[in-house]
Formats: sequence, structure tokens, C-alpha cells
Amino acid sequence: MIRLVCLLTILLSSPCFAHKLAPSLLEIVGQDRQQFTLMWKTPALSGQARPEPALPASCLAITEPRQYAVGTSIEWHWQIQCPQGIEGQDIQITGLIASRTAALIKISLADGRQYSQLMRRDSQVFTVPLVPDTFQVVKQYFVLGVEHILIGFDHLLFVTGLLLLAASWRQLLLTVTAFTIGHSVTLVLVSVGIVPQLGAWVELAIAVTILYLAIELSAKSIGSGRLRWPLITAFGLIHGLGFASVLNELGLPQGEVIAGLLSFNVGIEVGQLVFISALGLVFMFLRKLADGAAPLMRSAAIYTMGGVAVFWCLDRSYGLVVDSLYYL
Repeated sequence: MIRLVCLLTILLSSPCFAHKLAPSLLEIVGQDRQQFTLMWKTPALSGQARPEPALPASCLAITEPRQYAVGTSIEWHWQIQCPQGIEGQDIQITGLIASRTAALIKISLADGRQYSQLMRRDSQVFTVPLVPDTFQVVKQYFVLGVEHILIGFDHLLFVTGLLLLAASWRQLLLTVTAFTIGHSVTLVLVSVGIVPQLGAWVELAIAVTILYLAIELSAKSIGSGRLRWPLITAFGLIHGLGFASVLNELGLPQGEVIAGLLSFNVGIEVGQLVFISALGLVFMFLRKLADGAAPLMRSAAIYTMGGVAVFWCLDRSYGLVVDSLYYL
């Protein structure tokens, strides 16, 4: 039965991506009600289909797209004119399923309104709102927060470690609370501009936190008290910097900054609780299934955390060195 569970886990697995593989970005900036500047940025996916933006049929290109290579991505810049404006118009991103990526649409209108939408499916349509709506802002950023935590493989690995670290539901609640306090603080501080963006350094630090947690778990330190709540809170501060970098890409709507920030953070917490609850139920099921199933799954999770974290530490350190040499 244990072998069967392991085999099904392998067969049903699918590729997972961390923050380092950022989604494609379609940025639309309004010069006036009818004219817009566009930037389409997508990873240079070798041997894979690339996603493409599908703009409203009434919009016409007034300049040819100019292509630039920026790091590991490709950017196109051009201008369009929409005689009917862009409000109430539909925008799609095609090729997301074939390229196994997501795409972010970010719109800044000439009157100061801002909208963001994460696209996960080819059939998904984003309709630019005609009138700003606080409820729509709250709903949109809440969904973005939930989606962000559920597709962020590095954060999910860390949360898995928190679940494995706790010897009881009370310890799990305290651990998750400490983590939540930490990442909520830095998310707010970066979003309002008090703390600067640190980019690639944050990605490396997140990988280090996962590796440290995997080492603690492999040393069977559950309940030993070696991993104190202040340390978990400090790790939360680091992960909050990662959340803030994504929120910075999304952008906060002018006039609804607090609503967008709070709903995004609440969405992260809800997604985190959903994942922990689902994973906890899986471990409960394995314990009832066979005596050795849960320990085997636990060991597999710990060594997966450690192995992936080592790879990320090496890969992200190499990226930092290459970037430093490039700017020298």
C-alpha cells in the first residue's frame, strides 16, 4: 500500500514553479482616453510556445512593436489607439496552457485608475471596469492573494515545514501566527515605501529559510524548542519581502491602497490555511491507511524541501554573481 501511494504521487505530479519564474506581464498605460502605450514581457522559453496578448478588436496599433532582450525575458513595446476607449473592453492572454505559465495584466488609465489581473487559463477574460468599485478591488486582490500563495512553490514548501515542525495543533497555530505576523509587517512596509525592494537577495534568503527548516526537521527537533517563535517571525519577515515584490508588480489602485493591501494579505492567509488544512488531512489519512505511510511521506517531504532548497540556493547565488559581474 505504501508503494502504491508513492507510485500514485509520482504519476500524478505536475511541474511546480517558485517566484523566480515570474509570470508574463502585459502593462497598458493610458496617455489619454484613446491612446495607450503597451509593454509585453515574457520569459524566453526555449522550445516552448509563448503566450500572446489578445487585445480588443477595436484597438489598432499605431507603432510597430520593438523587441528587447532583458535578462532571461523578452520585451515588446508599442502604442495602440482605441477609438472607443479601453473601459468595458475584454483582454485575453492566449497560449498560457501550452507554455505552462501565468500572465499578469496591469492597466494604468490616464485618470489615475489602476487595475491588475492574474491570468491562469487561455479562456480567462479580463473586462476593464467602466467605473471604479471598492468591492471589486477587494475581491480582485483577495483572489490574487489566494492564487499567489497557492502557485508559489517556495512558500508552500516553507508552510509544509511549519506543519511538520508542530507536534500539536496548538503548536501549529502558534507557529503559523508567528509566520503571519512576520510577513504581514514587511508586506505593509514595502508596499507603502518605507522598506526598499531587495529583489534577487530576497529570493536567495527565502531558499535559505527553507533549507534551514529542512535541516531542523531532519534532525528530529520537533518539540525540542530549538526553533523559537522569534526565528519563525524573522523568517516571516523575509517571506513578506517576497510577497511585497509580487504586489509591487501588481500595483495598488490609487484611492484604494488600503483596501487592496489588506485584501491581498487576507487572501494570502486564506490560501495558506487552505493548503495547511488539506495537507493535514492527507497526513491524517495516511496514518489511518498504514503505520508506515505517514512517516514515509514525512521523510519524503523533508528531503524534497532540502533538495529543492539546495538547488535554489546554488541557482540564485549563481544568478546574483552573474548579475554583479554584468554591472561591473
